Amino acid sequence: MGIAIVLTLLVNIVQGFVWYQHLSIDLLIIGTVDAILVTLVVTPIAIKLGLMERQRVETELRALTVTDDLTGLNNRRGFFMLAEQLLKMASRSQMGLYLMYIDLDYFKKINDTYGHSEGDQALKTFAKLLKDNYRESDIIARMGGDEFVLLPVGTSQDDIEVIKMRFNKLIQRFNEAQKKPWTLSATIGLAHYDVKDPCSIDELLRRADTEMYLRREKIRTEKTRPLQNNN
Repeated sequence: MGIAIVLTLLVNIVQGFVWYQHLSIDLLIIGTVDAILVTLVVTPIAIKLGLMERQRVETELRALTVTDDLTGLNNRRGFFMLAEQLLKMASRSQMGLYLMYIDLDYFKKINDTYGHSEGDQALKTFAKLLKDNYRESDIIARMGGDEFVLLPVGTSQDDIEVIKMRFNKLIQRFNEAQKKPWTLSATIGLAHYDVKDPCSIDELLRRADTEMYLRREKIRTEKTRPLQNNN
């Protein structure tokens, strides 16, 4: 009787060992297959998705570095990058061009009277006005605050007075049609890029900014002159 019990125990132990061996082999096979699947299928997909996400983020970051958040126009950095290439093309084609520097008038008054959200709306509205009425190939940028730049606004063959008149009529038509509590007004300065006497972008901007400032002072003087005469 004791021998039978011992034999039964030995048989159970052997069977258990054999079952464990089979289980270990099965687990080993399953683990190996899983590892192969991960290596050949899952990992490449994950890497590809990771690279795609990285490329998407890098693209968005590049866009952020050259685009103005509020208006969607080029920012100062974006303007310089594009303008440098444009001036090189102008020099190669021997075609001079005009740059327009624009400063919105009474922007501070809009902010102070109607709030900053309405001031932001005025900036976005003006940006859209420029985008809708000038060519897609033109470089339109917000340089900061209420200052904008447009390049090229015309070539050497264009009449500078016609360029100014076109811009002024654009503002006038907008003010006549819009229903905002404020109106748009802007002072502009034009600078000519002469391919026979080229200058840097910084110098071109300085010339346009100076012309804009002188034009604004002239307008202010003309407005106050009647008051001075009455005194």
